Amino acid sequence: MLSDLIELINKVILSVSRYRKIKPKGEIVKVNIGSGLSVAPGWLNVDASLNAFFSKWPAFVLKILYRISSVKKWYSIDDYLHILKNNTFIHYNVEYGLPFPDESVDYIYSSHLLEHLYKDDAKKLLKEAYRVLKKGGIIRICVPDLEYAISLYQKGEKEKALTYFFTTSKAGYLSTHRYMYDFDLLKHLLEEVGFTNVKKCSFRQGMTPDIEILDNRPEETLYVEAIKVI
Repeated sequence: MLSDLIELINKVILSVSRYRKIKPKGEIVKVNIGSGLSVAPGWLNVDASLNAFFSKWPAFVLKILYRISSVKKWYSIDDYLHILKNNTFIHYNVEYGLPFPDESVDYIYSSHLLEHLYKDDAKKLLKEAYRVLKKGGIIRICVPDLEYAISLYQKGEKEKALTYFFTTSKAGYLSTHRYMYDFDLLKHLLEEVGFTNVKKCSFRQGMTPDIEILDNRPEETLYVEAIKVI
């Protein structure tokens, strides 16, 4: 199938670029990990999709990619082109780490990514986030709330609850949830890799810039911030 071929090509490209290193520029460096197309101005958006790879290609190429991509379910062609052309994307698989030097980033934001990784891989990614953050840097992690999923099941919405734990169709690697978190579980994981002052936040409330743009899905999401302090 075409989708399988596209996924294979993307994996090859990501594998080849796994050793790339990027030195961020600017006084304040903000990195959005696993951004998809949910972005805000001024952020470096690290994403493993082909949308990120082709972001600076000519519009006619992006229009072809749009037609064969699932993003057309959520974005118009005009919005799609505007997002890709007016933001900075880094095509990279975060399973290889983060392509930034030590202590080079001020803020890290990640929404609905961590649950798609096995717990050990999630811990490795958080270690990488800790490595690249400057002292005093802030990370904001947004994940589906395990307590919310359980509440759905308890209310009798069993099919909806199960979608947080299982997929009913063949999907790409990052389309499947591989772990779930409540606040205590996520707090413990963040503290294990060195973060301190781990706090549960509200929707679009916290110390991270641009969360009024970046935060989404408030009903189901757990928002947590932590600080690198040494």
